[in-house]
Amino acid sequence: MATMTPVTFDGCFGWLHQPKDLRAAACVVLCNPFGYEALSAYRSARELADALAASGVAALRFDYPGTGDSSGNEDDPLRWRAWLDSIKAAVTLLREESGASRVTLCGLRLGATLAALAAQELGGVDDLVLLMPVISGKAYIRELELQQHTWLGAQRALGLELEEEPRGTVGAHGFRLYPDTLALLANVDLERPAESGDAPGGERLARRVLLHDINDSARLRRLAARYEALGAQVQVQFFGEYSKLLLNPSDSEPPRRAFDDVLCWLGATVRTAPTAPPTARLASVAPVAQGAHVEVADPAASASLVFADGRETPVMFGGYAGVLCEPQRALHAAPAVLFVNSGGVHRIGDGRFTVLMARRLASQGVASLRMDLSGLGDSVRRDAALTLDAVYSTYAIDDACAGIDWLTAAGYPKIVMAGVCSGAYVSLHAALARAAVVGCVCINLPFFTWGGARVRPGSQYVASSEVYRRAMRNPRKWVRLLSGQANARAITLELARRLSARVAARAGAVLEAWLGARTPGGAIRRLMFELERKAVQTALLYGPLDEGLDELDIHFGPDGTRLRKRKNVSMKKVGKVDHALFSRGARDAMMAQFELFLRERVVGARGESAAAARGARALQPGPGPEPRRQPRPQRP
Repeated sequence: MATMTPVTFDGCFGWLHQPKDLRAAACVVLCNPFGYEALSAYRSARELADALAASGVAALRFDYPGTGDSSGNEDDPLRWRAWLDSIKAAVTLLREESGASRVTLCGLRLGATLAALAAQELGGVDDLVLLMPVISGKAYIRELELQQHTWLGAQRALGLELEEEPRGTVGAHGFRLYPDTLALLANVDLERPAESGDAPGGERLARRVLLHDINDSARLRRLAARYEALGAQVQVQFFGEYSKLLLNPSDSEPPRRAFDDVLCWLGATVRTAPTAPPTARLASVAPVAQGAHVEVADPAASASLVFADGRETPVMFGGYAGVLCEPQRALHAAPAVLFVNSGGVHRIGDGRFTVLMARRLASQGVASLRMDLSGLGDSVRRDAALTLDAVYSTYAIDDACAGIDWLTAAGYPKIVMAGVCSGAYVSLHAALARAAVVGCVCINLPFFTWGGARVRPGSQYVASSEVYRRAMRNPRKWVRLLSGQANARAITLELARRLSARVAARAGAVLEAWLGARTPGGAIRRLMFELERKAVQTALLYGPLDEGLDELDIHFGPDGTRLRKRKNVSMKKVGKVDHALFSRGARDAMMAQFELFLRERVVGARGESAAAARGARALQPGPGPEPRRQPRPQRP
């Protein structure tokens, strides 16, 4: 059985996948793509690493500095140099841990470009696997600019104006490259020899090179010819599966045929074993695409990352993976915060929101745990396939409760739940399920109860009623509608559904008041009123045009007017905020609201007088215990 162990090195967080015998003849360092593509490919990278380890090849996947769970921020200087150096450090670590003499670098998109450049600097790399490599840095920068322009256009079409991104930066979907990195990236062209030569001492780039792409191109052929001229054995393969890989993380599908060919090219033979049935209980063994089983091991005691205001430690409990962020000095009586996944994104969140929020809270004395629910990120899978139905309607709340229980056992008796989008849904229900929860922050909550097909990817439920009302006042929108450019039938059906839901909710409230009859809308109202009775401080935070506002309107009146009478429940619309927090301004605004909530509604209400809490400008670290060392969890 292969093992998967969390590791840290040179400020980087990663996962080491090793064969059963812990010694391997070959090892592979997996190099991430950049930004949102890294979120989409995360599940697939884990599957590939699992398959490699099961076939006797050690593998290491990790986050570059300033990305994922690693130390630093994306706007730190010299990121490009730091990323190249981290790949070389990963090679050193993997060689030491595996004892392997044969080294392979395998990268996807920009990760493939970084792998090629790192191999050039390292020399002595045996195999180089480049999956859809970014050959021209300038072309990639234009691609990012186009993605951002398209996304901003879609937001403006809805009537949402966002804060400007930092000047001189380029990026999309919550991740950005800064001027010094852009300058170096613009000079990258894998077809062109580097100024300092292709490898130290005139050595070839690698003994063998595998190029994978979705189709043939003159640029790819020229790259293959260049590597052949350097003395490498080059093979080119084409697969269209990659178009399904780089989708929304909830919809992304691993390119298993392509991965099989990579394994065969490396000479790896997969050891198959029966996978667990969909109804299997959560355990320490996870089925991978190729049928192998992988045991998730506890991290070493030294596996932690230290930053200015605290430290972060990978934790494993009951098959779940997480990162505990502890402050250098704990704020007296402050609760710990539990962050759960948004959709199919692993624990770092869209735009790295939960990492940034966790470290910001640590600077103010508040501890947090960002965990992967089962089936997501690095936690053990219950089912072979990832579906929103399975993840959010079946067992996500139980998963979140396991995180609450672990935090309380680790010495944090009071917990605040937090999540964005579907993570807000899980947080809301978990808050009701555990007595330890004293607060809940729901950001852009799309629904109070699982809505099935209406909230699945591809559904028409993508805009709030306010967006439609604004569109009715715009002559251009009417032209689009009457000319057939807009789907009039879908819009009409959706608006009719919302109207009928409002009528049903109003009628249900009357029936319950007069006859005591139970209605679907009544279950939602009881959910919120029970949180009120339990004294869980609950904040519902929305962007100004978020679709979740319609659900709030349907069940609690415009802008949740009927909730405003409640002492422990608050609702607020935050300007210039998009749904997924892809905008840096949106993330900053929500983080500020999060801090305000903790200060005024949780810490102030429980540790200080209400007047002092309202007057405090920031959560100030006070005398408190040293960061708690979490108990070593028992493997299931």
